[in-house]
Amino acid sequence: MKLKFHQRILVLSALLIFVILIWKIEPGCLVQKFINIPCPTCGMTRAFFAMINGDFETSFKLHPMLWSVPVLISMFLFYEKFFTGKIKLISMSLLFFILSGFFINYLFML
Repeated sequence: MKLKFHQRILVLSALLIFVILIWKIEPGCLVQKFINIPCPTCGMTRAFFAMINGDFETSFKLHPMLWSVPVLISMFLFYEKFFTGKIKLISMSLLFFILSGFFINYLFML
């Protein structure tokens, strides 16, 4: 089932609201609290705030894959543009490298 653009915006908004509510109730990484190991995105929030404050070095040290989040959101929002036609192979390769980067970063965090 393909989601239309406004449905994707709704999904991202609902997910963002859910994460904010959960974080306000119980701040910190929920995965780490429940299973006591860091998740692949641990440090992403601190990295984001460091980047916003202009501290790019600290941001990169906290989570080097922060740059990939806007790319992944764009790929989700504009699915038809990224995963059809001639650009499909490039998009799949980019997605593979981003997910590999998250996995490699996760292994170093353990």
